[in-house]
Amino acid sequence: MRKGEAMKRSAISRRLVAGAVVLAVAALSATAALAGTPTVTPVASGLDNPRGLAFGPDGNLYVAEAGHGGPECVAGGPEGTACFGFTSQISRINADKSHTPIISGLISSASPDGSAATGIDGIAFKGDDLLGIITGARDMIPPTGLSASTVDQAKREAGYLIKAEGNEPGDWDRVADVGHFDFQWTLDNKNLVPDQFPDANPYGVAVGPTATWVVDAAANTLDRIDSHGNIKIAAFVPNPATSDAVPTCVAIGKKGAIYLSQLTGGGNVPGSASVWRYTPKTGLTVWATGLTAVTGCGFGADGKFYAVEFSTLGLENAAPGTGALVQVKQGSSSPTTIVDGLNFPGGFAGGSDGSLYFSDWSIAPAVSGMGTVMKVTLP
Repeated sequence: MRKGEAMKRSAISRRLVAGAVVLAVAALSATAALAGTPTVTPVASGLDNPRGLAFGPDGNLYVAEAGHGGPECVAGGPEGTACFGFTSQISRINADKSHTPIISGLISSASPDGSAATGIDGIAFKGDDLLGIITGARDMIPPTGLSASTVDQAKREAGYLIKAEGNEPGDWDRVADVGHFDFQWTLDNKNLVPDQFPDANPYGVAVGPTATWVVDAAANTLDRIDSHGNIKIAAFVPNPATSDAVPTCVAIGKKGAIYLSQLTGGGNVPGSASVWRYTPKTGLTVWATGLTAVTGCGFGADGKFYAVEFSTLGLENAAPGTGALVQVKQGSSSPTTIVDGLNFPGGFAGGSDGSLYFSDWSIAPAVSGMGTVMKVTLP
């Protein structure tokens, strides 16, 4: 979510200070320790800016790691200094809480300290195939300041929907150039967000019965990708009161309906985010309101819809210990908190046993090793 990442880099990285980890962990532990409340336990740690989560057909949980950028830095631009490298990957979480990279060495861009990275952000399974969406677009790779080899590889990866066969480390293939397609679409539709288009940042992915769906956090679109890799803009997510929508997550509901939620751009007050429902027949409709800075969402085994809020204080006031996992009901205007005290959560998955999972510390500096995936056992 390039626009969201820019805001986070300038405002939130400053809040990753000494003592924040202790305070945030204490807040999370207090929430989990109350009688009759969910139990929260780590299933993996030492992850590098963990984002999207997905269960594979083998029953294992997989996590997208956005990485921490790299050694080649370019100053200037709306995001400040951006450092590029190939540190992003998708990893399998093992039973012993270790993690095994399945796809590695992917393009990553981050602040000089490695925080607020963009890289692989959304993942999903299509049968045995592991899909991942890489943020950005080849149109947006800096033309100067990077080595020729970095530019070449970055343009072959940024914005692509990619696929790996099976669940063991190996090669991957490009499926669709979503970032480039969306960037070109925003060029033709600059009037929708005139102060920020053209832009593109495909961010979340879900697999439906007949197509793969991607939300673009910068183009503010829901994209449909067919089995041949053809891309179509299915819907444009309307702008909220301030700035723009910044859709970040997408999930498939009953009967193939598409559900998505949003971060919302800077300046929006807490409660400005919505959950949207899409079908080809009805188009995009509001399903629930009153959420804040959503970065991950989906359905649990119980059929209920859940979301992770990056910070309940809103994007610009985000700080460690202010994120939440919430349950959202159709037609509601205020979500129900399941667990709070989270630290910049970035992804969600529902387990077949009824457990819920989220990724925490999704924007931590490279040297921190803070990135975790947590399991929530409901009472």
